[in-house]
Amino acid sequence: MVYHIVMWKISDDVDKEKTANTIKEKLEALNGQIDVIKDLTVGINFNETDAASDIVLVSKFETKADLSEYINHPLHKAVGAEFVRPNVKERRVVDYEI
Repeated sequence: MVYHIVMWKISDDVDKEKTANTIKEKLEALNGQIDVIKDLTVGINFNETDAASDIVLVSKFETKADLSEYINHPLHKAVGAEFVRPNVKERRVVDYEI
């Protein structure tokens, strides 16, 4: 099983709550639209420390090839281009296999 975890900090010049909720909605809508996704959830952070990110995506795939298919899928790319990248100032990612 392959896990793909991404954390973002939302830009200071946008409505953080609205943006976080929109990103969550758009990413979670990929469930059922991209066959290789085994599980995908998005959480909105409530920890207020400086070290905290604002949003986290936790997704699960059978194989590294499935993860690659997801990353390159047009629907995933569209969410990133239209809703995520324009509204975040920092991104961290961890991919691991168990």
